[in-house]
Amino acid sequence: MRTQISQSVESAPVVIGRARQILSSDIDEFLRAVRGPREAAAEQVVRRLTEAGVSVEHVFLDLLAPTARRLGELWEQDACDFVEVTVALGRLQRVLRGLSRLFAEDLDVADATGSVLLTCLPGDQHTLGLFMVAEFFLRDGWLVNVGAPLGTGGLLDSVRREGFDLVGLSVSRASQLPTLERVIRDVRAQSRNPRVRVLVGGPPFAADPSLGDRVGADAAATDARQALRLARGMVAAHEGGG
Repeated sequence: MRTQISQSVESAPVVIGRARQILSSDIDEFLRAVRGPREAAAEQVVRRLTEAGVSVEHVFLDLLAPTARRLGELWEQDACDFVEVTVALGRLQRVLRGLSRLFAEDLDVADATGSVLLTCLPGDQHTLGLFMVAEFFLRDGWLVNVGAPLGTGGLLDSVRREGFDLVGLSVSRASQLPTLERVIRDVRAQSRNPRVRVLVGGPPFAADPSLGDRVGADAAATDARQALRLARGMVAAHEGGG
C-alpha cells in the first residue's frame, strides 16, 4: 500500500504559473478522508491539490499540519477514540512519505549544511511533526538523524557519541516542559560538541514561543519552515564564532 500511495502522489504533474492556496474547506475534506473508511481517499485529496498547483511544502504546512492539530483537538474533546486517531495519523504519515521524493527534488546543496538529531521525549507517540521537520532539513542538505522517541539515556548516548551541530526536541504537552528543561541541561553538559545548539518545537511552543527561553533552548519554532530558518541562523553564528 505504501508503494501504491507513493507512486500515485508522485505521478501528479507539476503545474507552473498557477497558484492554488489550501482553503479551510480543503482541510475539512482531508480530515474526513483520513477518518473515513477508504484508505486511498486522503491520497486522492492530495493528488487533486498538487495537480491544481499546490506545492508540496504547502501541503505539508497548510494541510497535513493543521489536520494533525484538528485530530488532536477531536481527541481532547472525546469526539474520536484512540484507534481512530492512530489510524488517521498513520494515513498522514503515509502521505508524508509518499511526497518525500517530490519534496527532495528541490535540493540544490553542494555540501552538508550541518548535522542534526531530531527526536521527542519518551511517551510521545505522534511523531508526524518531527518527520515533517526532518524533510525540510534533508532537502536543505543537512545530515539528519531522526527517529522514534528516545529514552533520556539513549538521547545522551547519541550526543556523547556524535558531535551534532543541533539537537531538535519536540514535545506535545505543556506538562512535559519540566522534563524537557532537564533533558536540555543534560544535553548541553554531555554533548560531544560543547557548542551544540538546541531547538524545540511542538504545540506548547506554537502557542507560546517564549517558552523556549524558559526551558533553556536556543530557539523555539512554530513550524517546520521556521525551524529550518532558525537552525541555519544558529549554525551560521556558530561558524562565525558567535
